[in-house]
Amino acid sequence: MNTLPQLALTFLGLLFCAGDVAALGFLLTWQERASSPAGRRQRLVRGVLPAATLLLSLLLLALTQLMLLWSQQ
Repeated sequence: MNTLPQLALTFLGLLFCAGDVAALGFLLTWQERASSPAGRRQRLVRGVLPAATLLLSLLLLALTQLMLLWSQQ
């Protein structure tokens, strides 16, 4: 009875995780496109590291929520 909402939430969670991984890929590509090594380092420190920390935290939270969703059965 309760599997349809779980499946829908699982699909949305996996879609969120895929988008998160895509955003991480975009972030790393953006960092590598800087014109100089100094520019790449500046983008790494000021943009990539804080954003990657946030995105990885959200990814871990989403996976934890998915595991908790299915562990109740």
